[in-house]
Amino acid sequence: MNVFLEQTPYFWVIGGILLLALEFLIPGTFVMFLGIGAIITGITSRLFPMEITTQIILWMGTSLSSILLGGQIVKKLFRSESSVDPFVKDDFLGQIVPVEVDILVGQLGGKVKFQGTVWDAVSEKERIPKGTMVRILSRDNLTFTVETVSLD
Repeated sequence: MNVFLEQTPYFWVIGGILLLALEFLIPGTFVMFLGIGAIITGITSRLFPMEITTQIILWMGTSLSSILLGGQIVKKLFRSESSVDPFVKDDFLGQIVPVEVDILVGQLGGKVKFQGTVWDAVSEKERIPKGTMVRILSRDNLTFTVETVSLD
């Protein structure tokens, strides 16, 4: 058993390197942090001989620390571009679309077809019958506010 304990630091380092390599196959950086914890555990257990149970606890602690600390570093290095609104802004304004279901004044129930999808629609001024062409004025969540257009 003593021979095994003398070799465990090398197993930790080799395992850590394998986990780092595995990161290329499993994206997400999680496996990389486990590998970093294993390498730190291998180096530490080589410098300060310890029982396997202590090594496992050390690996869990260093992996958790590297996940927490490394996660913050990765977030700062690779900033994601996000916006509050997941839709492309204002690509719908002014578009002329057909009415699929009669649109009521200030009430949900009406529908328009925009980019191959049927959307809820309301009117602020008048009831608009099916088949009429309307202009999109604004969007509130998944509901368009529309007005009739004359195609003269």
